Amino acid sequence: MPNEIADEKYPGLYFSSLRIDEKYPGGESPIENFTRIKETFNKLCIDQINQNHNENVLVVTHGGVINIIYHIVKGIEWTNKNKFNPALNTSIHKIEYRGGKWELTLENLTPHL
Repeated sequence: MPNEIADEKYPGLYFSSLRIDEKYPGGESPIENFTRIKETFNKLCIDQINQNHNENVLVVTHGGVINIIYHIVKGIEWTNKNKFNPALNTSIHKIEYRGGKWELTLENLTPHL
Protein backbone atom coordinates (compact mmCIF):
# COMPACT_ATOMS: atom_id res chain seq x y z
CA MET A 1 0.00 0.00 0.00
CA PRO A 2 1.49 3.38 -0.95
CA ASN A 3 2.35 5.66 1.99
CA GLU A 4 -0.22 8.26 0.91
CA ILE A 5 -3.06 5.74 1.08
CA ALA A 6 -1.80 4.26 4.36
CA ASP A 7 -1.59 7.75 5.90
CA GLU A 8 -5.14 8.48 4.76
CA LYS A 9 -6.56 5.13 5.88
CA TYR A 10 -4.58 4.85 9.15
CA PRO A 11 -3.51 8.37 10.15
CA GLY A 12 -0.65 8.45 12.64
CA LEU A 13 -0.23 4.67 12.69
CA TYR A 14 3.45 3.88 12.41
CA PHE A 15 5.46 0.83 13.44
CA SER A 16 7.22 2.84 16.15
CA SER A 17 3.90 4.18 17.49
CA LEU A 18 2.45 0.72 18.15
CA ARG A 19 2.60 -0.94 21.55
CA ILE A 20 4.94 -3.93 21.36
CA ASP A 21 1.92 -6.29 21.32
CA GLU A 22 -0.40 -4.12 19.20
CA LYS A 23 -1.10 -5.44 15.71
CA TYR A 24 -1.19 -3.49 12.50
CA PRO A 25 -4.68 -3.78 10.99
CA GLY A 26 -4.57 -7.13 9.20
CA GLY A 27 -0.92 -7.66 10.18
CA GLU A 28 1.36 -8.60 13.02
CA SER A 29 2.52 -6.81 16.14
CA PRO A 30 6.12 -5.62 16.58
CA ILE A 31 6.83 -8.49 18.98
CA GLU A 32 5.37 -11.03 16.53
CA ASN A 33 7.53 -9.52 13.79
CA PHE A 34 10.63 -9.72 15.99
CA THR A 35 9.87 -13.29 17.08
CA ARG A 36 9.28 -14.48 13.50
CA ILE A 37 12.56 -12.98 12.32
CA LYS A 38 14.51 -14.23 15.35
CA GLU A 39 13.17 -17.79 15.00
CA THR A 40 13.94 -17.86 11.27
CA PHE A 41 17.44 -16.44 11.77
CA ASN A 42 18.16 -18.87 14.62
CA LYS A 43 16.98 -21.81 12.49
CA LEU A 44 19.24 -20.72 9.64
CA CYS A 45 22.20 -20.45 12.03
CA ILE A 46 21.52 -23.83 13.65
CA ASP A 47 21.11 -25.48 10.25
CA GLN A 48 24.45 -24.03 9.16
CA ILE A 49 26.20 -25.39 12.26
CA ASN A 50 24.50 -28.81 12.28
CA GLN A 51 24.98 -29.49 8.60
CA ASN A 52 28.58 -28.22 8.54
CA HIS A 53 27.80 -25.94 5.64
CA ASN A 54 30.92 -24.43 4.24
CA GLU A 55 28.93 -22.53 1.66
CA ASN A 56 27.99 -18.89 1.90
CA VAL A 57 24.34 -18.04 2.42
CA LEU A 58 23.01 -14.80 0.96
CA VAL A 59 20.06 -13.14 2.66
CA VAL A 60 18.48 -10.23 0.79
CA THR A 61 15.96 -8.30 2.82
CA HIS A 62 14.91 -4.83 3.94
CA GLY A 63 16.46 -2.73 6.69
CA GLY A 64 13.88 -3.65 9.32
CA VAL A 65 14.91 -7.31 9.21
CA ILE A 66 18.61 -6.42 9.08
CA ASN A 67 18.09 -4.15 12.08
CA ILE A 68 16.57 -6.99 14.11
CA ILE A 69 19.31 -9.45 13.08
CA TYR A 70 21.94 -6.83 13.98
CA HIS A 71 20.42 -6.49 17.46
CA ILE A 72 20.32 -10.29 17.90
CA VAL A 73 23.94 -10.81 16.84
CA LYS A 74 25.23 -7.85 18.87
CA GLY A 75 23.16 -8.80 21.92
CA ILE A 76 21.40 -5.43 21.97
CA GLU A 77 17.84 -5.31 23.27
CA TRP A 78 15.41 -4.61 20.42
CA THR A 79 12.22 -2.56 20.61
CA ASN A 80 10.05 -0.95 17.96
CA LYS A 81 10.58 2.36 19.80
CA ASN A 82 14.35 2.21 19.21
CA LYS A 83 15.63 4.88 16.83
CA PHE A 84 18.96 3.04 16.38
CA ASN A 85 18.98 1.48 12.94
CA PRO A 86 22.49 0.42 11.95
CA ALA A 87 21.78 -0.58 8.34
CA LEU A 88 22.42 1.91 5.56
CA ASN A 89 20.27 1.55 2.44
CA THR A 90 21.57 -1.21 0.13
CA SER A 91 24.50 -1.91 2.46
CA ILE A 92 26.17 -5.29 2.79
CA HIS A 93 26.73 -7.00 6.13
CA LYS A 94 28.62 -10.23 6.74
CA ILE A 95 27.98 -12.60 9.63
CA GLU A 96 30.44 -15.39 10.39
CA TYR A 97 30.52 -18.22 12.90
CA ARG A 98 33.70 -17.83 14.95
CA GLY A 99 34.69 -19.35 18.25
CA GLY A 100 31.26 -20.82 18.85
CA LYS A 101 29.27 -17.65 18.18
CA TRP A 102 27.96 -15.57 15.31
CA GLU A 103 29.70 -12.24 14.71
CA LEU A 104 29.20 -9.33 12.35
CA THR A 105 32.51 -9.17 10.48
CA LEU A 106 31.46 -6.57 7.89
CA GLU A 107 28.96 -3.80 8.50
CA ASN A 108 27.46 -1.25 6.11
CA LEU A 109 29.71 -2.04 3.16
CA THR A 110 28.65 0.21 0.26
CA PRO A 111 31.37 0.18 -2.46
CA HIS A 112 28.67 -0.62 -5.03
CA LEU A 113 27.07 2.81 -4.62
